[in-house]
Amino acid sequence: MRRIASTFALVTLLAAGSTHAQLLPAAPTSTAGNAATPDRTIPEVIPAPARAEVQSASSNLLLADAYRIERNGSFTETVTRSVRINTVAGISEWSSVRLPYSVSRQKLDVLSAWVSTPDGKRIEVGKNQIFTKLDNAGVGAPMFSDTELRIIVFPQLAVGATLHYSYRIDTHEALFPDQFSDIESYSRYGDWGKVRLSYNIPADLPFHVESHGMQPWTPAASAGSGRKLIGFALNNVPPMAPETIAPNPYVFSPRVAVSTFPDYAAIGDAYWARARAKAAVTPEVRKLVDQITHGISGKRAQAVAIYDWVSKHIRYVAVYFGVGGVVPHDADTVIANRYGDCKDHATLLEALLAAKRIDAVGALINAGGPNRPPQVAANHFNHIITYLPEWHLFVDSTVGEAPFGELPGSDLGRQVVLVRAVPGEPRVMHTPGFGPATMGLISDDHSEITADGSLIAHSSERGVGASDIGMRGNFLSVRPGQEKYIMQSMLASRGMQGTGDMQFGNPLDFARPFVLRMQVKVPAFAQLPGPAAVTIPGSGTWINVPGGDAEARRLPLACTGSARVSNTRLSFPPGSHFIAIPPPMNFSNSAGHYQARY
Repeated sequence: MRRIASTFALVTLLAAGSTHAQLLPAAPTSTAGNAATPDRTIPEVIPAPARAEVQSASSNLLLADAYRIERNGSFTETVTRSVRINTVAGISEWSSVRLPYSVSRQKLDVLSAWVSTPDGKRIEVGKNQIFTKLDNAGVGAPMFSDTELRIIVFPQLAVGATLHYSYRIDTHEALFPDQFSDIESYSRYGDWGKVRLSYNIPADLPFHVESHGMQPWTPAASAGSGRKLIGFALNNVPPMAPETIAPNPYVFSPRVAVSTFPDYAAIGDAYWARARAKAAVTPEVRKLVDQITHGISGKRAQAVAIYDWVSKHIRYVAVYFGVGGVVPHDADTVIANRYGDCKDHATLLEALLAAKRIDAVGALINAGGPNRPPQVAANHFNHIITYLPEWHLFVDSTVGEAPFGELPGSDLGRQVVLVRAVPGEPRVMHTPGFGPATMGLISDDHSEITADGSLIAHSSERGVGASDIGMRGNFLSVRPGQEKYIMQSMLASRGMQGTGDMQFGNPLDFARPFVLRMQVKVPAFAQLPGPAAVTIPGSGTWINVPGGDAEARRLPLACTGSARVSNTRLSFPPGSHFIAIPPPMNFSNSAGHYQARY
């Protein structure tokens, strides 16, 4: 009996007759105005295991991190660290240490560095083994900064050796004037011996502290006149075994957040204080927006046109010099350059919309990072998007492939802080969460088995929300003429010989849905006449958890809600007889909902 399976990577269900299947999340999605709290199903901190559950490649024998903070937000950080190498992988991991710093805002000095060999020898790191180079993190990426790296290369590292180093960073210019914030975390997957974290601050400086899984610690050293010390410690914490499909370790590991900001609104205010003038409606802004909206009436239609123009014509290029990481360029400069980072995108978009009397406000967000913002207003943000109060809508023009109103997965379900007050709106909000309206795939497929056993199949697929953005981005890189070769490669990967083709529209045409259409013909696919069976393949959204014993897990699965709808039709030659077809299914639990009809 020949078993027949789907040939399309995107075709998800195959059955006799017509089928309809859905995989839907059980929980509702959050809306733009919801000030939702983080998911509390994840413990604030997983208790430390009684003993090491895995062998770590290295062990942190000592990590002492001491801050001295001044009223103007400047600070000095002194770090002392000792790391023992446990495995060959540890040698590779710690063969060198890279210490980044901003040339215009900071000064870094390596105070000491040496290696203790397994036989007790002390090998000093020579001056010729400490290098300074520009950070090339942006090489091949649209990023330029004044960040340099001080690189310490450790000699004679071996299993059983211990490396030691200490350094001091003097930060003479704070990112935000007169403000300081910091977040430190210690992964539960790490092996921690002695950890000491301290903050030396003016005694009357407002200083907000939040800690999880850390012990209070009082440093022996004097804080100095008019100052006080706040300290935290970890002692002999072995590593826990990792779990598959687990949340980011930050959200369940020991951590500390501190800040001089009284609340998150104050962070927005600090950003807006230097960004407001940059979004001024200038003659150049008015000239451009009149060109963009020529012949377009209605506020929403104008907003769509303005967003589309910024998304398509302003290349994403990050330029971080000094405090440039938190201060945008002015709108005229962005127009002239035709490039900018997220702050520049948000600033230009706001100015252009304001010229048409459409309110827009920047929204600070931690895109793609750990989704557990501290209660203390620490600056954990790495991105800014735009909120349109008139439609309670978030947009992100930096993505490039995102139609108006769609957000990428990295922006979904995130806390945001509006950089200025909007009447009737909270300053702290949440973007829409994962769900059928923000992430999903819909496919229609028809596979025909002909009388000679050939397979002729047609499929169309479109995405919803973040999935639509992903599809558009993926197919931007497909050059004309590659389509047939891509389909042939897909068939070959499944051990089939045949022909195929695909068609799709312009990924950057936001006025039309992006639809992928595929056709395949596979000769001699089935041995007919003769008995055959049809396999209904998995949709690709199922999660296979190796060793996923639910009773033994300490962490919930890190899953996102989405919708997967497949309408599939399979045709057989006239006269074919069917012994059985699957029964209908309707299944729900706390994780979601699955429905299938045949």
